[in-house]
Order: sequence, then C-alpha cells, then structure tokens
Amino acid sequence: MKEFLKKDIVQRVVRTFIQGFCASLVVTLNSTSTFDEKLLKSALIGAIAGGLSAVMNLIVNYLENKKESDLNGNNR
Repeated sequence: MKEFLKKDIVQRVVRTFIQGFCASLVVTLNSTSTFDEKLLKSALIGAIAGGLSAVMNLIVNYLENKKESDLNGNNR
C-alpha cells in the first residue's frame, strides 16, 4: 500500500476519534454540574468505545486497500 494512503487513513481515524470523544465529553459535561467518579467513568467508557471504533475502522480500511491493491496486481 502506498505510504500516503496509510497516512491518510491514520489521519482520518484520529480526527474521527477526537471529534467523537469531544462531542461525547461536551454532552456529558452539560448533563452534570459536578466532576465526580461517574463523570470520569462515562468519559473513559466513551474514550474506549471511540478508540475501539477507530482501530476497527483502521483495520477495515487497511484490508480493503490491500485487497484492492492485490486485485490490481500490485503485490506490495
């Protein structure tokens, strides 16, 4: 796979993770008036879910690009 494609995929995954995490954090912070253990747990669960989703998408994109490359006869 070409280097710029790998870099593009990683950048998109990181951007999507940050956007999703920030959005969930804003919603969580608006729904409570104090910072406590429940808020921290909620933020961590959101971060873990977002991270898993980002990794899953990274793997799927890599495999799709590799399959496309193999079908085109580029075995790199």
